[in-house]
Amino acid sequence: MASQPEPPHPHHVDPSTEQALSIWFFVGVLMLGCGLIILGQGIYEFSHPGTTMLANLHPAFWWGMVMTLFGGFYTIHFRPGKG
Repeated sequence: MASQPEPPHPHHVDPSTEQALSIWFFVGVLMLGCGLIILGQGIYEFSHPGTTMLANLHPAFWWGMVMTLFGGFYTIHFRPGKG
């Protein structure tokens, strides 16, 4: 007596049809998160300036802005399910 194959689990996903997630999407999410935190600190430092020699250049604000822009670009450009 031959046993019948089990029907697939209702939540089974065929790995051959899944799309792989790009590592750059995760890089973008991390850069976006860190950029927002640094940008927030940079905005705070406008009203509470630091005591370092180059604090008047507001490096936290500019680096936070750059990281947020790049992180947003990578997150949107490499998002899963695009196309």
